[in-house]
Amino acid sequence: MRNTRPLLATMALTFVVATPPNVLLAAPEPTHADVKYDEKHERNVLDFWQAESKSPAPLVVYFHGGGFRSGDKSGLRRYRILEPFLNAGVSVAACNYPFLEDASYGQILEHCGRAIQFLRSKSKEWRIDPRRIGAFGGSAGALISEWLAYSKDLGRRRSRDPIARLSSRIIVAGGFWQPTGTEQMVLPHMRRGGAPLFLYSNAPSSDRIHHPRYARKIHTAAQRLRIPVVLYGGGKNDLPALPEGKNVVEAQLDFFCKHLKVKYKK
Repeated sequence: MRNTRPLLATMALTFVVATPPNVLLAAPEPTHADVKYDEKHERNVLDFWQAESKSPAPLVVYFHGGGFRSGDKSGLRRYRILEPFLNAGVSVAACNYPFLEDASYGQILEHCGRAIQFLRSKSKEWRIDPRRIGAFGGSAGALISEWLAYSKDLGRRRSRDPIARLSSRIIVAGGFWQPTGTEQMVLPHMRRGGAPLFLYSNAPSSDRIHHPRYARKIHTAAQRLRIPVVLYGGGKNDLPALPEGKNVVEAQLDFFCKHLKVKYKK
């Protein structure tokens, strides 16, 4: 991966977590909390919520924002999406990862890929369908999720490590508050027919880190490459409005469940 440090320095230094400033919402306790997905760093931990399902359930993984310098998996609760996914029969995981003080951008992305591989290794124990895994996040978490969707698979079939043999790919991605760095970390990896992409941004044009043009750029690229994609704004910019009668949680749930092949009661 090319060195993105100069290009993303502004994002890392000035970023404020791109989630509403409200108090964290009450949420169900994880089925498994602070599970180590790798021993390479103390922040390599995740929480997992197992959905009630008669068969192995699809999984959606959340990666927090924070400019690759801050943030925590607990930010998932700000999106109000945890319980809707669980109610739809979709299991959920939320991951931490190392920060730039200890790793490069490329290394951080590979740590997140390892989290996906680890979750696949738990397929039988945690009743996960390894063929139906998606991911989403805000700002830095958007870049991580999109990189996992479109970059080269980290799985190495001949590795001595059984987890490293598994795929790091996801089949649907969600990007909130698309940030600077999109052109360096995501667009070069996108190929025709890639994973479906859900995009949402309520950032105004005065937000130089999450300027709406970044969401438009990745949306345009996806359309050109015939990647199923939707883009919505929240009223502070001129991005397309959400479908009438739906909020962003409902729109995201519909999109992810469609591409994870989940039928649920609306």
